[in-house]
Amino acid sequence: MDNDGIDRILAGPPSKIAFRALCAAIDRAGNPPELIAKCAQGLAAWPDSAREAPWSWYAALAIGHSKATWPLVHALDVSVKHCQLLDVAFPDPRTRPEVRQMTTVTVGWMMSDRRVLDSFTDSLAHWPDLREVRVEYLSEHDDEMLARFAEHESAPRIESLSLITLGDSLLHSGLPTFRPPAGRPWRLRHVAVSGSDLAHLLRSGLAPDLRSADVLVRDLDEAAELAACPELARLERLGIGFRCGWNGHSTLMDLFAGNVIEQDNDACEAFFATADLSGLRELTVLGVELVLGRHGLGARGVDAIIASGVLGRLTALTLELLPIGDATITRVVDALDHERVEHLALADLVATDQTTAAFAAGSFPRLRHLDLSRNHLDAPGASRLAAEVDLPVLEHLDLGGRVGAIQGYYQNAVQPIGDAGASAWATSRNAKNLTHLNMSCCGLGVDGFTALMMSDQLAALATLNLSCNPCDGWPAALRDAPVWRTLRTLDLAGTGFEDAEVENLTLVGEAPELRGISLAYNPIGSDAARALARWAPLPQLWELDLHDTVIGDDGLVALAASQAAQSLLELDLEQDCSNPHARHGRQLPTEVIARSSFPSLDAMYLGIVDEYHGGRYYAGFPALVREQLAADPSTRTELLAFLAHLDESELSDTGPEEGGVLRSSRTRADHLAAYYSRVEKAREFIQIVKESTVE
Repeated sequence: MDNDGIDRILAGPPSKIAFRALCAAIDRAGNPPELIAKCAQGLAAWPDSAREAPWSWYAALAIGHSKATWPLVHALDVSVKHCQLLDVAFPDPRTRPEVRQMTTVTVGWMMSDRRVLDSFTDSLAHWPDLREVRVEYLSEHDDEMLARFAEHESAPRIESLSLITLGDSLLHSGLPTFRPPAGRPWRLRHVAVSGSDLAHLLRSGLAPDLRSADVLVRDLDEAAELAACPELARLERLGIGFRCGWNGHSTLMDLFAGNVIEQDNDACEAFFATADLSGLRELTVLGVELVLGRHGLGARGVDAIIASGVLGRLTALTLELLPIGDATITRVVDALDHERVEHLALADLVATDQTTAAFAAGSFPRLRHLDLSRNHLDAPGASRLAAEVDLPVLEHLDLGGRVGAIQGYYQNAVQPIGDAGASAWATSRNAKNLTHLNMSCCGLGVDGFTALMMSDQLAALATLNLSCNPCDGWPAALRDAPVWRTLRTLDLAGTGFEDAEVENLTLVGEAPELRGISLAYNPIGSDAARALARWAPLPQLWELDLHDTVIGDDGLVALAASQAAQSLLELDLEQDCSNPHARHGRQLPTEVIARSSFPSLDAMYLGIVDEYHGGRYYAGFPALVREQLAADPSTRTELLAFLAHLDESELSDTGPEEGGVLRSSRTRADHLAAYYSRVEKAREFIQIVKESTVE
């Protein structure tokens, strides 16, 4: 890539994938120091969170392979995102100068080193630029480690400290205690802790600059204790989750409204009745996710929030995973200042089309972000939002259904807006500024796909998510769709695409902004791979997700040997063990791992995995070949990093024993029939919700 290409990345939208693409371009240019210095200047305007290196960089560093672009990295997160790979030893800046300039560090829980926080504390003085720390998976058993960290002389300079996750259910562990010693004020502007710890920080004066907090409240007394702190008035942003009870009811694979927890309602009433939130501008209230339902406070708790008067002062509101229903959501929307609100997420709240009536004939002149995902809207509701509401500056719209965390094992919960709802948005005046549109798992078919792709209104669209809408075609005419002029990422995972759809997709000759496409979890084979190898936009793609497809050796060789994927950053050819076409015991072609095939790769993930149990049964090559590759000095770094961190406890050269669960080899017609049966069940559930009282 020439310098003009690097300049385009620096001038484009910041993101983690764009940062990786920039570093790959520098590497292809030979890593000249003057180019790295130029890029450092250009990256100064990027958020540090975007300047994050992937896990594979740390895995390579751990086995002695550094990169010239490490000085550009500002964010460190070594947690493993793929099945059955070993932890990378947490890097110590005293021995790893590559990480000394980090401003953001995530200290994750490691199977190999439960006391990784102690190791981090020991090195704390040697992170001179550190400003943000996230510590994952702490429990009440980690108080001693956390106390050592809190007492360290370098800790008070941290400006953002997250010790809990707002979405944690607290079912399996308690929360740690964070009580820094008195007399040394911290620079904290954001903290994520328990309710009692936040109350302590506020009352003690240890965090005079605190303006943002995420907090989990565990009982009524803790809610009252926190509400009594007058220092809450300084907060501009608050995320809160009430975790005061649990009844454990779940219908597992059937849709249901969820569980209202009265103890959560009590605590929410106590908090919002007396807390001084006069400075608050952003509020998040989060419940707990069950398999296909929600768990947390209900209408009474939300009514207490409304009665506090805080909603009318907000510019951003997120309510998520709460079993509250249409009537309560309508009261929330009515309580907002429509002239002020800029970000509104009402996700997974048992909303139906009746909720959209609260928006109808209204105007939201500053609303840029609207999220109504994982609810139960149908076509009339989506159409009403598109046609009857004035959203002149809307940029981000999420109407997606609930997509299962593990494809193929959990049924998705459709939000059945269907082709009619998609068509309404394709022609809506409210779509003209949209840059992000999520219609995953919405019951779309060919007509919905076509309406969105051919829309003249979606003239600014950069991200389109159509995943988990099993579809029986991708018309060849879409090669001339207007959306290709602006689209940067297209998600077609789990759409049931076969080779013919991909061949039609690759008729597109020009998509100047396209950088990523996902075809994961689709039964595409070698003909599709050959079509991709010939695709004109392929050389510009940073992401091409082929996870759990069924491409054979000849297709993989065609894709690799074409040497067209010059900018591809990650190669994921993993298949789930339930895939009836998984490559159990079959060695990948050598062309796939040749450096010349994919010259920009910084990560490789290969083999057979068990996504349900988190295992890995095969690694793409038998043990003897893996040993040869590891000993060969010509083996590319990305493959070495993968091989060096395999957990071999379940690896086999032949795959899992007979009797493993395989997906059915049903025809496309069978899959479509099953999918549309779920769409109809979703619509039947909508009628049940409308006829019942969620509250």
